[in-house]
Amino acid sequence: MFSTLFQATGFKRALDLFEAGRLEEGKALLKSLQDEFLAVCEENEALKRQLSEVAEVLDLAEKVQFDGQKYWLNDEDERRGPFCQVCYDRDGLLVHLHRRENHWECQSCHGLYMIPRESPATDRKKPQLRTNLKKTIPLFFERELG
Repeated sequence: MFSTLFQATGFKRALDLFEAGRLEEGKALLKSLQDEFLAVCEENEALKRQLSEVAEVLDLAEKVQFDGQKYWLNDEDERRGPFCQVCYDRDGLLVHLHRRENHWECQSCHGLYMIPRESPATDRKKPQLRTNLKKTIPLFFERELG
């Protein structure tokens, strides 16, 4: 590729060549400037696509939440998932986990994730500590050494 300086001065040089009657040289210079312009346009489009992909990844990363075992997607006050931790960490892919009887399963990497058991009912009474002891038990006994 030509340098930026060549691009900046190339059009002036092409004009000078045409004015001097050196039409073939002027046409060749304009052709090379056109090729350079098209290459820069293609590179610009590729960079725009890359920037868009990076923005999408960053946007997704802000919405993904890890629960210690698998990922969930929080999007506009909606929680979707769960998604495979291995596939997301390794490949950046959100692969839905399929629910089985006692676990979730990834169809891509075949990872298994245990489904936590339901916590015991909260209305169960907690064991009560006895606070009204009738007899005090000393922590240390004095004994005579003899």
